Amino acid sequence: MMMSSKKLPTTINLHDLATYHVGAIESAAHRALRKHKDACLQEYGITGMQWYIIGYVLDGPRAGVRITDLAQNLGTTMAFMTNTVNLLESKNMLLRTSNTDDSRSSMIKVAAKFKPVCKKIEADLRQKLRTSIYSKVTPEELTTYVKVISKFTELD
Repeated sequence: MMMSSKKLPTTINLHDLATYHVGAIESAAHRALRKHKDACLQEYGITGMQWYIIGYVLDGPRAGVRITDLAQNLGTTMAFMTNTVNLLESKNMLLRTSNTDDSRSSMIKVAAKFKPVCKKIEADLRQKLRTSIYSKVTPEELTTYVKVISKFTELD
């Protein structure tokens, strides 16, 4: 099977695909989804990864989340996470508080004034993604995709 960088196959037979073909499809899908999510979030001044960080903190314990836990759970480096948290803090989206259990670290929380905006972003992003993604896949296919990528997280 010959694949060009411009056109990926519309029908996929796993027996005909080399591992690098699958890798190319995976990379192209990841880039396309990231670009699309980033475009949807642009009006809020954040990227998809920044939204994931905000969401992880929002769902975290009331006391907040340590940066080391954010980096570990989102699969990134401490340097990247620290820079990103600093940026989100400068935008008044996140804030740091003292860690009462360990004075060497701080806890990251979603700023109280930003919490209502988070609900708006989630609703808006969900609607935009459903409208655009469902033009390419069915809700059932999307559910299967999420189940499959969730299983891949167990490989780590």
